[in-house]
Amino acid sequence: MLLLDSEAISALAHDGAAERRNRVRALIAEMRKRELPIATVAAVLAEVVRGRTADAQVFSGLKRERVRVLPVDSKVGVRAGKLLGKVSWGSESAVDAFVVAVADIEGGAVVATVDTDDMRRLAAHAKRVRVVSIQPSVGRQRRVLRGDRMSLLR
Repeated sequence: MLLLDSEAISALAHDGAAERRNRVRALIAEMRKRELPIATVAAVLAEVVRGRTADAQVFSGLKRERVRVLPVDSKVGVRAGKLLGKVSWGSESAVDAFVVAVADIEGGAVVATVDTDDMRRLAAHAKRVRVVSIQPSVGRQRRVLRGDRMSLLR
């Protein structure tokens, strides 16, 4: 499973960050080839939806890429709270914790994000959760995406 955080969804929805959008689309294409699901967590929508006309682009991007929106139920909430406790963080990081909790509960996932440091700290306390950057960069991340896609998805 590929889980998209708010920056990944924004990249799909808005025209501004073409390189970031292309990185997200490359990850989606690779997951589709493997017939693996693409999803986000309902709580992530609170970071990208603002009750404006631009929200239509968010929903259009989710629909176009066939992104499932997974709920935050009590099991996810409790797991996220435990993850926050493990790293001694407060509720200001709850949405990131919800994403990692869903990945953990689902048996593992690749999380696409710009916020790799925080996500990796949380993912260190989960099983089979891999964090990949969608931030345009030189060197290692670009090589990994282009040359060794398998390593992203193990």
